[in-house]
Amino acid sequence: MPSLKLVSRLLAPVALLALAACQTTPPTGEGTEPTTSIPPTTSQAPQTDPVTQAPEAQMAAPLLVFLADTNPQPDWAEVQIDEINTLYLEPEAFLARNDLAAVEAGTAETGEGLLALTLDAEATERLTRITQQNPGKRLALVVDGTLLAIPGFAEPITEGRLVFMVGSRENAIMAAQIIAGEDAQ
Repeated sequence: MPSLKLVSRLLAPVALLALAACQTTPPTGEGTEPTTSIPPTTSQAPQTDPVTQAPEAQMAAPLLVFLADTNPQPDWAEVQIDEINTLYLEPEAFLARNDLAAVEAGTAETGEGLLALTLDAEATERLTRITQQNPGKRLALVVDGTLLAIPGFAEPITEGRLVFMVGSRENAIMAAQIIAGEDAQ
């Protein structure tokens, strides 16, 4: 479905540009790839798990990954991408920020920005199980309430690292900083 691929590639830079209007990013040196370790959650304040929150509350989380499809699925949320294209999301995210060991921003050989998420062991097992049970579906990457990427997969994903194309290098850096939190450098 080439038009959905085109729309997803156009949507990511526009969404991140809107986020850029609200935030500034510190400059990084040329040729460096910022890597941010995700700080462990502390037990000082009770925290709710974004994966089990209501869908409206989930969308405000720094990072969520949903199972998605371009075909209607029973009980899945309908998301209108544009006048023609609709995406269907499973109601609950299966990955969230607390499933990450690290997040990296980089650049592909083509110049497009890449956002790499390194998962912990439990999240890697969950990803493998879900992608084994749902071949031909998509992963919907939502950062700070904005749908950034919806890549498809044909085979199970067994590695503990997901890499998403998110437009420019600046978009990738900004998304990584949002995911890592305000203390990210």
